[in-house]
Amino acid sequence: MEQETQTPKVEQEVGKPPFQPTPLQDLCYKVTGCAITALNTVGPGLDAKIYENCLMIELAKQGLQFDYQRKVDVLYSGQKVGVVTLGLVVNELLLVDTRSVAFFNETDFSENISYLKLTQLPMVLMLNFKFGKLQWKKIAYDPNR
Repeated sequence: MEQETQTPKVEQEVGKPPFQPTPLQDLCYKVTGCAITALNTVGPGLDAKIYENCLMIELAKQGLQFDYQRKVDVLYSGQKVGVVTLGLVVNELLLVDTRSVAFFNETDFSENISYLKLTQLPMVLMLNFKFGKLQWKKIAYDPNR
């Protein structure tokens, strides 16, 4: 007699919708995909500006809006004390920092956290193109904390 195999039923929890990524999560996924395409096409270890240029081409292909080298005023006690230049701001939601370094260091993290505070953007995606496999780190910022 043949034994009948049953596939287990996966039931969704009542009242809980299926997982839907937030717009920011979806954007990070798309930008990371663009970065992987750029790295696989030109290879690892080149100057970060080359990858930034490739990334802009890929972002445009995906129909994503971005601002390159946005200038942001640094204010202290209501007075302008300087200006910083950002890498890429994508869809007014995500700061993208391209690097080609051996590793991300504390200075890289501190700098990007300061950029998030200045811009009030919710996240920075740090991309490292030094090696054959793309490395990335995300830093989230909540201005209410």
